Amino acid sequence: MALNEVGAAAKPRWGGRWRWLAMMAVVSVLLVQGMLAANQILSQVNVGNAPPSTIVLPTVGPTSHQITPAEYAALIVQQMSLSDEIAQMLMIDLTDYRLVPDQQKMIQQQHVGGALFFSSDIATGPQVQQFTSAMQQVAPIKLFIAVDQEGGTQVNRLANIVGARPGEPDIGQRDDPAYARAAGAQTADDLEQYGFNMNLAPVVDIQEPDVQNTGLGGRLYSSDPNVIANMANDYLQGLQHDGKVIGTLKHFPGLGSSAVNPDRNLPVVNRSQAQLDAHEFVPYRELIKDGNVRAIMVTHILLPQIDDTNPATLSSKVITGLLRGDLGYKGLIVTDDLRRVLPYTGLDIGQASLESIQAGADILMGPLFSDDVTTIETTVTNAIAGGQLTKARIDQSVQRILTQKIEMGLIKLPRKQVKSTPTPKPGHHPTDVPGTTTPVAFTERR
Repeated sequence: MALNEVGAAAKPRWGGRWRWLAMMAVVSVLLVQGMLAANQILSQVNVGNAPPSTIVLPTVGPTSHQITPAEYAALIVQQMSLSDEIAQMLMIDLTDYRLVPDQQKMIQQQHVGGALFFSSDIATGPQVQQFTSAMQQVAPIKLFIAVDQEGGTQVNRLANIVGARPGEPDIGQRDDPAYARAAGAQTADDLEQYGFNMNLAPVVDIQEPDVQNTGLGGRLYSSDPNVIANMANDYLQGLQHDGKVIGTLKHFPGLGSSAVNPDRNLPVVNRSQAQLDAHEFVPYRELIKDGNVRAIMVTHILLPQIDDTNPATLSSKVITGLLRGDLGYKGLIVTDDLRRVLPYTGLDIGQASLESIQAGADILMGPLFSDDVTTIETTVTNAIAGGQLTKARIDQSVQRILTQKIEMGLIKLPRKQVKSTPTPKPGHHPTDVPGTTTPVAFTERR
């Protein structure tokens, strides 16, 4: 066969091989894409092979009454390790649109108690629903999942999903209880739909006519503390109507009289306790008295006449002295993001967290990475070992946290045990029968 004939005969065979190779390349690309997609799904639901949770909710023996949320919380605390208790006090900041491995580690293995969304973590409705669901699926104890959803034009984190919502200025100007309650109820519906259960609102700072605070513009109800108290109370009634979402008053002890944004610098408010009681504390006192306040956020602000050394978030004179003592508040105390206070104090995240706990805070906002959680746990554990802090102080905060989670249904409350009494023999009075009761195992509320 001539050379050109051999070449001509060979072409069909090589052409077929090239087609086969091209087909295999396409299949390989599709397989890789499929693996990447699968990995992405796993990263949002169950990344890695985490060890089994060390948190086991306790069973409850026979009781003469239905166990209360506070009683069950105390039983859980008794069975928790110190590191798990400390972690329950932490609310992490998120860093992505999905549950990345380091965040999952903080939730699933280190057992942090909450997570905070910013606008940078929110893209679409389905994305947020998948994100919050993925976090709760891997959490041994369900999380507080928080967001600043104030509404209005300034801090409406869900604006690109739910659209416009009334903000504090609109509610305050209307001064209409029904409108405020409806706004709160609408916000609760929005939050529940996307997996949130804690709203870092309402803002109860007082608008001072001669102060321009760039951080509070368009976020305040009124310059009248009584209008603020009334509208915030009605808003809270709507927001918390079904018990699945709680609100958070902020920014204690009050930012209205300062022109400084604590996200950029440390505000200083030079007022005495008497002046604070007569002005800034009016909304807090009225709202606490009304009984609807579940959480209050303490912000980074210096009150020289109360504590000339420590910002409010690190000050026992402010948190324990004023908020717990003067105002008689018994609910959750949340810090503003502790990473914001580090430049003002020269502390690291571990020491700032310790000082905030010593001051009386329950929930510490700000850890970004699992190393932050480890640093905080190590610092606090060492402080307890060294006598700077008591474990009872940790127990106190975790008791508040778990009680609130039980009341919201994030932890199922066991039902009261049912006791059966043996049937008495004929001729004998039931009270004369020495039989024993047979306990029936607890079932959980559904």
